[in-house]
Amino acid sequence: MDVDQLIAKSIKGDQKAFGELVSMHQDFVFSVVFRLVNIEADAEDIVQNVFVKVWQKIEIYRSEKSKFTTWLYTIATRMALDYLRKVKPMEDLDESILYKYDMEREMDNQELGLLIRNACSQLSARQKLIFVLRDLEELAVDEVVEITGFSEKVIKDNLYVARKKIREKIGGLIIFG
Repeated sequence: MDVDQLIAKSIKGDQKAFGELVSMHQDFVFSVVFRLVNIEADAEDIVQNVFVKVWQKIEIYRSEKSKFTTWLYTIATRMALDYLRKVKPMEDLDESILYKYDMEREMDNQELGLLIRNACSQLSARQKLIFVLRDLEELAVDEVVEITGFSEKVIKDNLYVARKKIREKIGGLIIFG
């Protein structure tokens, strides 16, 4: 079954169809949420709450207004941002974590991911959200506009600042598109 059929069945209360929707999208939703909150257990809880909310609100989804994934990721990012607003701001990152790596050797993706996550923790919630959606999840600007509700100018301005801060933190190892 395609997504539209699963949505139609889910609206009618078909839990199995909804379970398939969850299976299709849970990894990507987790990826987005985890990159925003940086705590695996909290990300798992948020993702679970996202899908509970989607189940409760699936009847209001309108395919003519947006793609299902855009609607889903909008809910996920808003719930992650709500979480970030509620938790105590993170303590300043120990700069030595970022520089303990030997910059002359080739870094594998896991190490680079750690550096990016650490650098992201220094961004504002808005910058982090935009950076994650645009550069890490590789969504188009128009999708980021739809998900966040921010204007294209706000997205581009915040993305510019986020990229600059991350380059400074990780020593310019990444070139963003």
